[in-house]
Amino acid sequence: MVTVSRLLHAPVKGLELVEYPSLELGPLGAPFDRRFFVVNAAGELMGSWSHGRLCLMRAEYDGVTLTMHFPDGSVVSAPDPALGEAIDLIWDSDEPTTAHLVDGPWAAGLSEVLGEPVRLARVNDSTGGWSAHAVSLINVASIAALEQGPLDERRFRMTMTLSGGVAFEEDDWLGQDVAIGSAVLAVRSACERCVATTRDPRTGERDVNTLRAMKAVRGAPNLGVYCDVVTPGRVSLGDEARPLGPSAI
Repeated sequence: MVTVSRLLHAPVKGLELVEYPSLELGPLGAPFDRRFFVVNAAGELMGSWSHGRLCLMRAEYDGVTLTMHFPDGSVVSAPDPALGEAIDLIWDSDEPTTAHLVDGPWAAGLSEVLGEPVRLARVNDSTGGWSAHAVSLINVASIAALEQGPLDERRFRMTMTLSGGVAFEEDDWLGQDVAIGSAVLAVRSACERCVATTRDPRTGERDVNTLRAMKAVRGAPNLGVYCDVVTPGRVSLGDEARPLGPSAI
């Protein structure tokens, strides 16, 4: 039986993933998942593929207050920021995105940790801050099949980690609907991977050549699958993942 072993997301893209005992999945995935992100002085997106130190910070957001925890132990918390200047940028899925800069007390701490002036921005409410689809999942057996020793699954930055079953079983679900908890997900595509997976999620340093391992084992740098939420619902740790057959949508 394949069951949910971890549920994670980050309200600020690239920062440390926050673990949850359950998540209420809607059309845009987990609530506030990657609602915010960091841009440099040129207005370019900054992510864990290029700036590993992002993972040294953690953010929490409840739709009212944004709180950030910094490596020196300081905590900065303030009400939901008002939207500022609109910016156009290329998202990490190579898709153009319109977002808004936001003012607030967080930029100073972010800039200090990253070693350059940065700003915080926010995606539009009608779109998600994810790369291709609202939810991603991976089986720990698939990670183990890379034979790179014990790897912290967080380096793959999935919404959902599954335990049980066999390596790459999630690939067999492509084109199918899968029920997990009270939600139903349509499994759309394999997750194409980047250098972000080569970084230790605790330190941000590159430590394992996961891309080479994926190419050796899989023939291509992909692992896990992307999904859309076709029936919103709550997913909790221990819930079984049950394939339902070909997706109707």
